[in-house]
This record gives sequence, structure tokens and C-alpha cells, in this order.
Amino acid sequence: MLEFEIVGVGATAKVYRDGNTALKLYQNTPLHEVEQEAAFQRFAYHSGLPVPAVYGIRKIDGNAVALAMESIDGQPLIQPRMDKEERRSAIHTLVKLQCEIHKVHANGLPKQSDCLKDRILRSYHFEKQIKDNLVALLGEMDDGAAYLCHGDLHPLNILTDGTNCWVIDWVNATAGNPLADACRTYLILKQFISRSAGTYLRLFYKETGSKQEDVLKWQPVIATARMTEIIDEKTRGWLEAMVRDTMR
Repeated sequence: MLEFEIVGVGATAKVYRDGNTALKLYQNTPLHEVEQEAAFQRFAYHSGLPVPAVYGIRKIDGNAVALAMESIDGQPLIQPRMDKEERRSAIHTLVKLQCEIHKVHANGLPKQSDCLKDRILRSYHFEKQIKDNLVALLGEMDDGAAYLCHGDLHPLNILTDGTNCWVIDWVNATAGNPLADACRTYLILKQFISRSAGTYLRLFYKETGSKQEDVLKWQPVIATARMTEIIDEKTRGWLEAMVRDTMR
């Protein structure tokens, strides 16, 4: 892989460019998880969404596994040194794309509520009572919706060439409630570009007609699920405090 240009680095994978093909090379990821991400991305692509086409899965250097897909000549939606209006326009684009994703019926994909419940139960940060309360809250909010949810939509997972946009990284896609998906986006923005988090919510409410409480009531569940991921201790502490404050 050393002869290929690195075009992206994430927590669990690096993305290389091989001509017109992008190779997402995974680190310590089982083959079935790579196959699952490929299936999710294909589903989104064949649903008519702006998503890179999937070409297949490659074995690299014997053991490593890479997802081969269409190479996109674009940059992340939000760039350093953008002014206030440019950031607002970018967030508006994110909201528009997210709402297009949420229009897709996704029966057959993993259920969002099952994935969230599994993460709650796997969390070692909370005592049994809090986890039981979180599972009960999730059950109350789960209305059986089965719309396509990206599961990790934020500006780094949207590439643009200035005219067109593409949504990448479909590993967390589920069939579920768009409001839970929006809450995940809100928490990511609040963590990394907090000045855009409020803008995102206002634009999302305007676009969907939802209310603030509809999205924010998902915070303790989404925050707990995020705590099972690879995150720094400062973020973990912030999320834990949020959950404990909400569930006490």
C-alpha cells in the first residue's frame, strides 16, 4: 500500500487512492464487518443517494482487507478558516443531505434500536440501574420507524467539489428514527465545532418541522452509545456527566 497516496485517516481505517479507485484499508476489523459496510453503502447508492459506488472487497498483502470504491475528488464539507456565513451554508447542506437520507425506507438493515440497546448494555461506565433506565427510555422512544439513518453524519463524512456532495462512511447505517440520527449529528458538532451545533438544530427543525425536545430527548441514549467508541477521556467524561445529569 505504500505506493498509493493516503487521502484520509480515521479511527479504524486509512483511505488510499489507486487511480480512480479509493481503497479503505481497515485495521483489526473482521471481514464480516467490512462486508456489512459494503452492503450498507451499496444500499445507499442504489437508493439514489449521492454515495461513492462500491467496487468490491480486496485482500491486501495477504491479511489486510480493503473496501474498494469510487474515488471522489473532493474535500470535507467544512474547512478551516471558513467565515460564519460559509459555515452556515455548509451546515445547511448537511441538513438537506441528511433529510434526503431520512426519506429512504430501510427495512432489512439492522434496527437502530437494537444497535443502541446493545451499546447501552456493553457500556461499563454506568451501574445496572442507569443502564436499565436507558433501555426503558429507548423502548419508550422507539416508534418502530425504519428510515435510513447514517449513524455518524458530520462534515468530515461529506465530501464536496464545490458543486456536488457525496456522503461517505456508512459503517453505522441502520433502519430507525431520524430524530435519533439528528441527535448523534448534534452531539458530534457540539464536541468538535460547538458554534455550529445550535445552527444545525435550528436548520434541522426548520427543514423537518420537528421540535427541540423531539431531538434532545435522545441525548442520554446517543451519548451512552458513543461512549463505547474510540474517544478521548475528556469527551468520555463530558458524555458521562451528561447522561448522569439527565438520568438521575
